[in-house]
Amino acid sequence: MKEVRGILMIIGAAVLWGVSATAAKALLNQRLDPVLVVQTRVTFSLIILLAYVLLFRPHFLRVPWSELWKFALLGCVGVAGTNFTYYFTIKESTVATAILIQYTAPLLVMLYAVWSKTERLTAAKILASLLSLTGCFLAVGAYDRSALTISPAGIVSGIASILGFAFLTIFTRDILKRHNVWTMTFYSILFATLFWLVVNPPWVVAQAGVSLPTWGALVLLAIFSLLIPHTLFFGALRWIVPSRAIITSTLEPIVAIGSAALYLGEVLAPLQAVGAVLVLAAILLLHFHPEEHLAS
Repeated sequence: MKEVRGILMIIGAAVLWGVSATAAKALLNQRLDPVLVVQTRVTFSLIILLAYVLLFRPHFLRVPWSELWKFALLGCVGVAGTNFTYYFTIKESTVATAILIQYTAPLLVMLYAVWSKTERLTAAKILASLLSLTGCFLAVGAYDRSALTISPAGIVSGIASILGFAFLTIFTRDILKRHNVWTMTFYSILFATLFWLVVNPPWVVAQAGVSLPTWGALVLLAIFSLLIPHTLFFGALRWIVPSRAIITSTLEPIVAIGSAALYLGEVLAPLQAVGAVLVLAAILLLHFHPEEHLAS
């Protein structure tokens, strides 16, 4: 039952991430700096989460000083680094290209899990990985070269987003062995916010000349693209292993393509629909093949 709950939480996170990718592209089309978009996501999320924790869960803020470096690493590299490289790749290419690049991360996660002897390399897992990757390839229209345009800087940031997403998935599960999901979510977002305050100080943000409606859109983006989905994703990793979590999250491209078709007027081709079916098949395959844990 816990594993089913975890899968549903990952699906919920993927749906929100997918819709948010389209919303982020719309904001970036307004010539907003990707740094500003990423920074405001973590900053507004931190403010909301801090209010919640102080009111209802103040004891979650108590952590040993010796553990803070782990939250700092997760926040700066896993959250801030992954989010920035992903959105920068979107700016330098398209939502489809950025998602296709980032979602090769499941292969890295699976290889690491097998190498570290924390998961078994099963036929079902290999088949699910191939199905999800093929599905992503078709769903984003990668078979049409004209649909995939990217600058050299976008390629570098895309590779960085792969490594960051894989690290986020693996390291999160390690931290959850000793800390509550709310504690980890709060401190990871806190350190991501501090990182961006150094990189992009408040007085620089104030000079960006962002309109009030855009600020409102950024607040909503923070809630639905980071605060809620990250909490769901982190929480799910208590019950399912990283490779299953990240393969399931490949539902995000399907949602992103669908939302782009609805809200940005992009046409959904038949092969893209086939890709969506393949990704769903991969998720169902994992669901019907329970994981055998090798290590806790």
